[in-house]
Amino acid sequence: MKKVVSLVVAMAVIGLVTVAEAKKTDSGSASMGTSKMGYVDLNRALNEVNAGKTAKAKLEADGKAKKQKLEILQNDLKKLKEELEKKRLILSAQALKDKEMQFQQKFMELQKKTVEFERDFAEKEASYIKPISDKMQQIISKIGKTEGYAMIVPKEMALYSLPGTDLTDKVIAGFNKSK
Repeated sequence: MKKVVSLVVAMAVIGLVTVAEAKKTDSGSASMGTSKMGYVDLNRALNEVNAGKTAKAKLEADGKAKKQKLEILQNDLKKLKEELEKKRLILSAQALKDKEMQFQQKFMELQKKTVEFERDFAEKEASYIKPISDKMQQIISKIGKTEGYAMIVPKEMALYSLPGTDLTDKVIAGFNKSK
C-alpha cells in the first residue's frame, strides 16, 4: 500500500502542478503585491474524492486476489522444498537432480508471476488514477482562475505556507460536485 501511495504522490506531483495565470500590469509583468498562492494535499485529495475511494477499493480487491494466488504458489514451493530436504538422502542422484530442477522451475514461475502481477497492478493503478488526476487538474485550474491564484502547488513542494492557503478541501468538494 505504501508503494501505491508513493506512486500516487509521484504522479500527482508530476501531473497536477498548476500555475494559474498571474494578473498582468500594464507593462506585462506579474503584479507581485496581489499574487495569491495556495497548495493542495494531492495524496489526501486522491484518497478522499469519491472516485478515488472507488478506485482504491477496486485496486485493493484486485491486489488481494493476486496476493492469494501468489501465496498458493509460495506454499507449493515451500512444500516442494520441504519434500526435497526430507528425501535428499534417500533419493538417487538423478531423482534428486529432477526434484531440484522442479524446484527451480517453480521458483522461476513464482518470480515471473510476481513481476507480472506487480506490472499489471501498476498499469491498473495508473489507468484508475489518470482520469482522476486529469479531472483534479481541471478543478485546481478552475479554482486558480476564479479565485485569482498566481500559483497552486502540491503540498509536498510547499516548504512554508500561511494559514488559509490549503485548498485541498475546496478541490475535494469541487471534484465530488462535478460530474
